[in-house]
Amino acid sequence: MSANFYLSSHANNHLHPRAAVVAARQEDYKHATEQELAFIEIWSASAMQKMCKRLNLRQQVLATAIVFFRRFYLRNSYCETEPSLVAAACVYVAAKAEETPVHVKSAVSEAKAVFNEMGMTTFQADNNRLAEMEFYLIEELDFHLIVFHPYRALMQLCGRDGGEQAGGEEGRESRRKMLEMDDHSFQMAWFIINDTFRSSLCLIHPPHLIALASIYLALAMNPPRSLISAFSSLNNNDHNKSSHSTTSTSSSSLGDAGVASRTRRRGSGDASNNPSNSNLASSSSSTAGGGGASNAKPGGQTDPLTFLASLDIDQTSLLEIIQEIISLYELWSMLESTSNSSQSTTTSPASPNPNGTTIGNPSGRGLKLEGNNVDQKLVGLIKRMQESRMRELREERSRAAQVGGSSSSTAGSGKRG
Repeated sequence: MSANFYLSSHANNHLHPRAAVVAARQEDYKHATEQELAFIEIWSASAMQKMCKRLNLRQQVLATAIVFFRRFYLRNSYCETEPSLVAAACVYVAAKAEETPVHVKSAVSEAKAVFNEMGMTTFQADNNRLAEMEFYLIEELDFHLIVFHPYRALMQLCGRDGGEQAGGEEGRESRRKMLEMDDHSFQMAWFIINDTFRSSLCLIHPPHLIALASIYLALAMNPPRSLISAFSSLNNNDHNKSSHSTTSTSSSSLGDAGVASRTRRRGSGDASNNPSNSNLASSSSSTAGGGGASNAKPGGQTDPLTFLASLDIDQTSLLEIIQEIISLYELWSMLESTSNSSQSTTTSPASPNPNGTTIGNPSGRGLKLEGNNVDQKLVGLIKRMQESRMRELREERSRAAQVGGSSSSTAGSGKRG
């Protein structure tokens, strides 16, 4: 199971449709908005990152801890639990699952130090509480502790999952078909994967699609020479073709019909006669065949255009992941920008408030984010959510007691009658 993703508990039990993830947050939606809950996801990942750094744990342990945290809150709500204790337990269990265990005393002391720095002074340095939470966490995870991350998929897609001699001739031939990616772009894709754990993508999409989305974004931000030359040739050919068509057509025929006819002619041309396609093919073949220098080091040898065009995947899902990653960066930037003032500067256009700011609050359910930095704002948000939930529970118990009292009095009067 640990070697085959499609036979693992991750693939068969822990990939959920987006509707299921939204449904799991219904209790929290009563006390916070969708945007505020997304802020909590970003903040919780940052908290676990700080804990792992203090415990000298590697990146994969952090990724596993965040996945455990996300899975736990598919069945629980932020307003009814203590996220700081859950986060500490996730780091503690993930270190064991990734075979780099830490002592419970170290986990508790470092977690207390981190949360005190973040303004959550209610975290108790109690070893027994963390040990007890460990059992609750494992039970909520259905005892499924093996997690597949996009890192492995990224290395396999780029042919970097072994040295030059790994796998023999068959392995070398397989790596030649993988994506050729320079170290800078590869590192950028790796960092993008790191950032995706600040969202719920790991609960919805398989790791290989997240890895492909990170490759798309890395190539878009740092395009290789093959892509630049290919698209330059494509643009030049389109420009020459358009100029030739313009000079051969009289000015009286350059109406909407002429533009439409040129567009149809450009799109319906035969691929074998299309100079753009021939330039792309020649660029791809020259890049793929000219890998003499890259043969000395592990890595793929297929140029990005050929590699991406050969993928047999659902492009709709891939584009959805890319859009979600971009939205995550926008949301993350919005959250960090609130630390520039003593109060949040992100105000819902539907309900401005001169005394405080409510994020994304068209229905009036949101909570004011107040404080001098991001940590204080999010700690205050979680505290207010919990207090709101406690008031709701007290009101429910009070109503139940009133109904019970009226029922008993009615029953007593009926007996006397």
